Amino acid sequence: MKSILLPLTPLLLLAVKATSAAESTAQNTFQVTLPPPPFADALRPDSPFGINTAFHPGTADLDARLQAMQQAGIKWGRQDFNWKRIEKAKGDFEWEPYDQLVENCHRHGVLIFGNLTYNPAFYDMRTAEGVDAYCAFARAAVQRYAGKVDDWQIWNEPNLGYLGGKPEEYARLLAASGKAIHEANPKARVLGLNMAFCDALWTEKVLKLVPYDCFDIACFHPYRNPNAPEDNFDWWVLDQYVKRFHKELTPEFPMVHQSFLDQTDELINMMGKFGKPKPLWVTEMCFNTHIHPYGVSELRSADLTVRFNLLAIASGKIEKVFWWTLKDGGQKQFDAAEMVGLARADLTPKYAYHAYSFMTRMLEGKKWARNDSFGPDVYAVVFAGEGSDEETMVLWSPKPFAYVRIRNTEKGLTFYDVYGTKRFVPYEKVRTSHLPVPLGESPIYVVGPKGLKASVRPDPGW
Repeated sequence: MKSILLPLTPLLLLAVKATSAAESTAQNTFQVTLPPPPFADALRPDSPFGINTAFHPGTADLDARLQAMQQAGIKWGRQDFNWKRIEKAKGDFEWEPYDQLVENCHRHGVLIFGNLTYNPAFYDMRTAEGVDAYCAFARAAVQRYAGKVDDWQIWNEPNLGYLGGKPEEYARLLAASGKAIHEANPKARVLGLNMAFCDALWTEKVLKLVPYDCFDIACFHPYRNPNAPEDNFDWWVLDQYVKRFHKELTPEFPMVHQSFLDQTDELINMMGKFGKPKPLWVTEMCFNTHIHPYGVSELRSADLTVRFNLLAIASGKIEKVFWWTLKDGGQKQFDAAEMVGLARADLTPKYAYHAYSFMTRMLEGKKWARNDSFGPDVYAVVFAGEGSDEETMVLWSPKPFAYVRIRNTEKGLTFYDVYGTKRFVPYEKVRTSHLPVPLGESPIYVVGPKGLKASVRPDPGW
């Protein structure tokens, strides 16, 4: 692998910002050097790396956001096609601003899927007229953008917000609009459910009421601050899903005591009752960095961002992850809803932005090959590029320390931390031919010849 010590782009060079407290509540004093993204302009449909764009055609800093996404190696965006922005009078659609938005995204190497949501006030979604109007809106969007946007999501978090979260209401909308989209463009894919939490209970109620073929991909939002994705406990589910939204449940509800992937299995198993489980996309996720309950530190958020994406990909259960979102929604360091970005509100990168950017540089264009270890204490997941004689292994532990032993060869092994710090270990028959490697909660990347093999060792590594 070539050295990554290449010139900084302006976006990736962080200087101390001479701003007053009135202008900003956060400042950075670190810098990270990264190479240009290897597929900057390319549209890569198979990429797992996505983000919630959280913008609209009139967003003031739209171009800066798109450049930041491009520099981060983000290849997919979840884009609201806001119904009430587009249909301002009955039957009158204003598509032109979204035409330009789609083109702008593509120019920056970002494919998008459309989230069809938020009805105009003159449609009542409890009525047949409202559902029919939504189908007409969906049909028009799908036909207009065929070949440019071919993935369409039906509403946002309907298990909480859509008409009080009633499954029968959403089922009616999903069945009708899924059919309309498939008829309008047989190549289009319908993204269904799109639920807050991994809500298998609500999913079962919906699936009992719809034709199983009315959607193609199942989407969910498995937020779990402050717990790591590997933890077998989820404070967010306990305090929000159980104690707030489902008071009929108890703290012994299984999802409270599951890891992110165990929760995912609940959803897969539920779909299996109705047919072949649908592919899964995580269409919202982040580790909020607010200074308040459920918040995590900015350093921890960077590590967890990488770990979550790797768990999703290497599990073979999830195709894509769409992070929420590129930049903070404001400067209130105590506000969970504002402290959600890979970058600050002014697009100054956080640690997580750099960790995400280095992850995409290391893994985009490669495919998951195998897992040498997949928990509970050690994770060692391996990726390889087609035709390459190298492999990239990513390793971490949910514990403060753990060890593996990796077979070394005459070519040596190259190590990188989540920000791209590089270290090289040459081959020495006695000391490094079977190299003990210390791990911790921050992932490391190991690049070496094909045939890398990690074996879990007892602490402290002998």
